[in-house]
Amino acid sequence: MSVGRRPRARMKLGRHLVGLPPWRSMPHGVVVYEEWDPEDKTTYTWEEWEVLGYENLDFWVEYDHYTNAVTLYRPMRVAERLDPSELREGQELVVTFGGYRHDVRVHEVGVGRIASLDGAFTYDLTIGQEVAYAELKGQGFVLSVERFDERVLDVYHGIVLDTADQKAHFGKRVARRRMGGIGCLVLVVLFVGMVAASCVPVRQECTPRTVTSVTGQVTTQEECHMRPLYGGGGSGVGK
Repeated sequence: MSVGRRPRARMKLGRHLVGLPPWRSMPHGVVVYEEWDPEDKTTYTWEEWEVLGYENLDFWVEYDHYTNAVTLYRPMRVAERLDPSELREGQELVVTFGGYRHDVRVHEVGVGRIASLDGAFTYDLTIGQEVAYAELKGQGFVLSVERFDERVLDVYHGIVLDTADQKAHFGKRVARRRMGGIGCLVLVVLFVGMVAASCVPVRQECTPRTVTSVTGQVTTQEECHMRPLYGGGGSGVGK
């Protein structure tokens, strides 16, 4: 049962995601993390979905609520022992996996707190549990090192998925659409205009018109218009 913050990605537990062959998976569980940043006094959140079906491996899809980035992670064995508590931001090191040595740089180190859980997981997770992590960036990939407790220390290899990649893997874009600055500005201008228009008092002005029909009958009609009660000129303040 989930509590606290809710996931935002366009995914649902138990519903298959069918991309291009052979990509087919099903979200099995979702956890939402939060982390307080004392420097900018902001709580950042992100979510991780455990998905089944990718070569029977423990795959995870991470969705960052701040950057809107979607990253696909798979388990990775590395020759070196990596521990988040022993890494520092900006640190450069060499990691060996897949038979090759890779240069990486520690991009971020922190401790996330589990704020929400839903579904089932291959780990024993609980609300409020803290997870130490470190994010290492290499050429075209990301390594995520996570320590759940003294016994569980995992390393995952990740690739950031753009919209085309998301559709190829999941059959759709799973990240939420983000409205750009121009779109937000247009909405603000329209909203302000509507509010201003609704607050301006108006009056009805009618002008009599004499109309003569083809039979010679003369009638009087009124042509009415709604005008603002306070109508200024082309510039300056209305009076």
